Amino acid sequence: MTEKLKVKIQIKGSSKEYTAEIDDKANFLEEIQLIIKENGIFEFSDDEGDFGIVGSAIASIEFVSTKDETKAGF
Repeated sequence: MTEKLKVKIQIKGSSKEYTAEIDDKANFLEEIQLIIKENGIFEFSDDEGDFGIVGSAIASIEFVSTKDETKAGF
């Protein structure tokens, strides 16, 4: 079974942070880079509801392994 990866997305000018789980880091990076470039909306759902983040509002992205909690971000 493929290990899930948590993605923490921080919003510019705010302490707001969203967390989502992804299956494939490479596919996520392709998608999020296109969204940021075109100022699109990244949509996802979690236990708290459905969310949409405008690409231009993304300040940073942090990847956290759900297995061993190692972190790497940009």
